[in-house]
Amino acid sequence: MTATYAVHEAVATVTLDDGKVNALSPAMQASIAAALDQAETDIAAGTVKALVLAGNERVFSAGFELSVFASGDVAAGHGMLSGGFELAIRLLTFPVPVVMAATGPAIAMGSFLLLSGDHRVGSERSRCQANEVAIGMTLPVAALEIMRMRLTPPAYSRAVSVAAVYAGDEAIAAGWLEEIVERDAVLSRAQEVAAEYAGTLHLKAHVASKLKARESAIAAIQAGIDGLAAEFGMSQA
Repeated sequence: MTATYAVHEAVATVTLDDGKVNALSPAMQASIAAALDQAETDIAAGTVKALVLAGNERVFSAGFELSVFASGDVAAGHGMLSGGFELAIRLLTFPVPVVMAATGPAIAMGSFLLLSGDHRVGSERSRCQANEVAIGMTLPVAALEIMRMRLTPPAYSRAVSVAAVYAGDEAIAAGWLEEIVERDAVLSRAQEVAAEYAGTLHLKAHVASKLKARESAIAAIQAGIDGLAAEFGMSQA
């Protein structure tokens, strides 16, 4: 199982669950994209007015499937990398409010996905980290721009340079999360927030305003995606 889709009272919930750590493999990305396609169909029909993206009981997402990079298939690695950041842009520009349910750790691309929501609910277990420099990887420009947009300058600096881990109140202060609740209440609280947004926000004004606010950041993220092959010497063939 990868991503499942359900709707309850105008709130669509997309739940990531690969039975492990919700690695953002090509298959997981395709499954999320299909769920978001269904959400957009329901939004157009007027039956969905907010979206929740949740992890499984163990983790929100541990990031990319590293075995794809290790396989030596350059095209597959480039596709997975660009696909992850394209998914982040899709969520940042989604036509309804997006609430993230950080049911557990959000690491690397999982943390960038977390930062792509309009509201983020976590628990004391919700460890947030861009761990690239700790595992011998250089952060892509697209990742840097997502973090630059959402994190405070000191948190951004530490996240980038020393793979700092943020949890609890420190994660809220840094900009990774908006609120922390009990572990078992993360999903229900995220759905509660989403229902509140669904009932109170004017959707056209919501999306128009967040697109204006994020215009420069989204352009910078997209430029990072467009430059991935050159940045990392990857062939797109």
